[in-house]
Amino acid sequence: MDSSFIERKDTILNALIERKGMQYLTDVASTTLRNPMMLFDISGKVLAVSRRPGDELIWEQLLPEGHLKEEYTRLAESGGTFAQLLNSDEPVISKPVFCPYRVMGCRVRDRDGSIGIVALVEVEPFRDEDAELLIIICKAVLFEMLYRERTAMQVVPYFSVFRDIIEKTAAEQAIIERCRLLNLTFPKAMQLIAIKSIDLRNSLSLYFMRDTVMHSLPASAYCIIYDESLIIVMDKKYVSSKLIDSIRSLVGGNDTRIGISRPFRSIMDLHNAFGEMLAIQRVYQKLEVDSLVVHYEDIILYHFMEIASQSNDLERFCRPEIREMEEYDRKYGTALKESVETYLESGRNVQRAAGRMNIHKNTLRYRLERAQSLFDLDLTDENTCFNLQFSLRMYRMIR
Repeated sequence: MDSSFIERKDTILNALIERKGMQYLTDVASTTLRNPMMLFDISGKVLAVSRRPGDELIWEQLLPEGHLKEEYTRLAESGGTFAQLLNSDEPVISKPVFCPYRVMGCRVRDRDGSIGIVALVEVEPFRDEDAELLIIICKAVLFEMLYRERTAMQVVPYFSVFRDIIEKTAAEQAIIERCRLLNLTFPKAMQLIAIKSIDLRNSLSLYFMRDTVMHSLPASAYCIIYDESLIIVMDKKYVSSKLIDSIRSLVGGNDTRIGISRPFRSIMDLHNAFGEMLAIQRVYQKLEVDSLVVHYEDIILYHFMEIASQSNDLERFCRPEIREMEEYDRKYGTALKESVETYLESGRNVQRAAGRMNIHKNTLRYRLERAQSLFDLDLTDENTCFNLQFSLRMYRMIR
């Protein structure tokens, strides 16, 4: 075997062993093969381009907007280049009509499928062994991905698009181009459903959970694993109590929480919808919510309070009667504050509130009358009830 080939192979493998990241690996591989190199995932997101002197001129020509242009990718698709790349472990050499150079590409493949493509631009003539070295580079890229992050989701074409929207790590125009490349279409109104287990002992169960849940979703739904959660984006018209019950029956367990965002109309608003999911999770933890399914609409007031508490002392906005009831209960062993709060949270329905507290409705009526008498409250007045309920919710956030 040619000593030059062995040296170049060792250089690439040493770059992987050094664990300095994907960009470093790309730069070393590009220098070793003497040509500009680019790595992108199957959604068209550019993960790294070589930075050798002069390479920037190549990228200005091939990536004028910093990402793969829809026009270029469609030309490559129509010529069958992408199909060849994604269905073979051997490098493919092509001459794109939009590029003055030949390009040698090879897929990066995990055991579940293709997750990316490495492309070498022929500024200097390809050598006979470059194809074999490119295969080694693709394997090195895979190991770097495995080291840095899970790659199982990379085989889902739209995963990196959704992740970039959530993390706001790509320009809107780039997202639009990648959605077009993948032929992604979205309904006029969407909702996000997040499923999170608070006792997830094995990440593999998430992948099993995704496969299971996908069978119960409409074909137009999207589902990824992100932040140790299942993130589902689907048409608002399909989000019903029947569907949620079906999902609950599949994922099961009292350790699984389901959050549902408000409707949104642009996929770019996925970032805000995910923020609503995070708010739901925080409210779960702070208020020890009993329900396993929570709509953001139900906790939006608490989210507002949470934001307000970052620059204000919420307690000063609470009605003083709440603290007075709490002190009275502590002194005399009563439950006036709990009774008033349960009554208000039950829509001022005595029968329902008494059932929640496991007491007789007459007992609850007595407590409510006692609270009104002691603290000069009128629980028939709409404004008084609204302010009390608002204050009690703030008090829960504080406590």
